Amino acid sequence: MQSTTPILSDSINLYSITFEKTPSDYAILKIHTLPESGGDTLWASAYEAYDRLSAPYQKFLEGLTAVNSAHRFNVIAARHGRKVRSDERGAPDNVGEVLESVHPVIRTNPVTGWKGLFVNREFTKRIREVTKDESDAILEYLFKLVSQNHDLQVRFKWNKNDIAIWDNRSVFHTAT
Repeated sequence: MQSTTPILSDSINLYSITFEKTPSDYAILKIHTLPESGGDTLWASAYEAYDRLSAPYQKFLEGLTAVNSAHRFNVIAARHGRKVRSDERGAPDNVGEVLESVHPVIRTNPVTGWKGLFVNREFTKRIREVTKDESDAILEYLFKLVSQNHDLQVRFKWNKNDIAIWDNRSVFHTAT
């Protein structure tokens, strides 16, 4: 299990994900202070998103890789007079100030052997094997597949001291 180590120094807590060479396997979150409103977490199944693709489209996507980048974290850190952590962030190859990596668009979970979609609107910037216009169109379709199909999602309403643990290799997540 890879840890989720903050990537910015001086106590800004942003955690390693798809822009890292080795994204975290699992994540755990405990809520100590509840917001007055909002703050629920949504998870969506990467397996179900993959299964909703046609067989020919699955095969096409399985041969593609995508650039994932969090360059904006460097910009935000600099704006606040800080630097992105350059030492190890959860895995030995997650080092340096360049927050960019390449991952397959379809990822096989090494534990379950199941295939899942492995892109996200926040960090997946471009599919490398196609033109930019094709990449933009494919990614927009995949992002909508996850965000607009509410029946592949679950919503968790937090209570004080609740704990959630999830497998980052098989789900997407976001706060409301």
